[in-house]
Amino acid sequence: MNWGIISAANIAYDEVVPAIRRSATSKPYALATKTKDKAQRFQITNVYATYEGLLADKNITSVYIPLPNALHHDMVIKSLKSNKHVLVEKPATISLEEMQHIAATVQETGRYFLEGFMYQYHEQHSKMRELLPLIGEIVHIKAHFSWLLENKEDIRLNPSLGGGAMYDVGCYCMHAITQLIGFKPVAISMVSNTLSDITVDRTSICTMVDKHGKTATFTCSMEMPFLDYYEIVGEKGMLKVLHSFRPDVSKNGKGIVELYNHAGDLLEQHAIWDDQYLRQIEHFEQQVNSQIACENSLQQSLELAHYLEQAYKSAYQKGKLMEVGDIQHA
Repeated sequence: MNWGIISAANIAYDEVVPAIRRSATSKPYALATKTKDKAQRFQITNVYATYEGLLADKNITSVYIPLPNALHHDMVIKSLKSNKHVLVEKPATISLEEMQHIAATVQETGRYFLEGFMYQYHEQHSKMRELLPLIGEIVHIKAHFSWLLENKEDIRLNPSLGGGAMYDVGCYCMHAITQLIGFKPVAISMVSNTLSDITVDRTSICTMVDKHGKTATFTCSMEMPFLDYYEIVGEKGMLKVLHSFRPDVSKNGKGIVELYNHAGDLLEQHAIWDDQYLRQIEHFEQQVNSQIACENSLQQSLELAHYLEQAYKSAYQKGKLMEVGDIQHA
């Protein structure tokens, strides 16, 4: 599979392009960037000065889009209409309407689409699912993802580019709770600390309730020390998944899954290494090569876009509880 990389973003250089190179059946075929120095460090033979030039290359099968969040939608649409399969960084869009437009275009073009939540392909989450029945019915879910952003000029503080803690790291928590674990909220409340000052949230706390009255909550922040985990509390015990989103940058490079009984005693601990970025590329390849429709991934992205939108609506109304309805394609 020949990949086109749309922009020389750090995440492309540090993680995704190396993962493509580790795949036995993919290669980074082309890069689009106007910056010569950035192009040289990628060591990709075919370099285009424009995104349109790359999309016109018929040798390219699939594209990876790591542009700022607010630019995802337009580039995904252009890529799909150029007959390319698309892997786009999370969050795929910053509104439900944008995601509905993408879903409609995917159906129109027949191309494959995937939102880049690479963490979900790590083997630690398979272990979590294996152990999940042991804790009984889920009562509560808790998640946290934070890191310290010190650069005041960082694009993640730019509201016009889709900045904010919820879009940057909170979407991982939202995805894990609602898609990986399968908690479906009917109401969402979010409180954010800096929306009124800099129009992006540096820290947000989100609470959700499902139709059975079960609860889930998470904290996301760009002004706290690095920490990532989720916990699932059941009637018979609890599961903790430590280093759940970026196990690759933990001290030993492993994700940790722990099982506790109802008394809080540790019953099992599993330290698991995996290559989550490569697993994402392999999953994408397999889906494309098998010509499997991406209805499931589209529905996940539609739901996530809606949940994120409702969370921000709540935050702008000082945590007002927002009702969540079913999500359908446009």
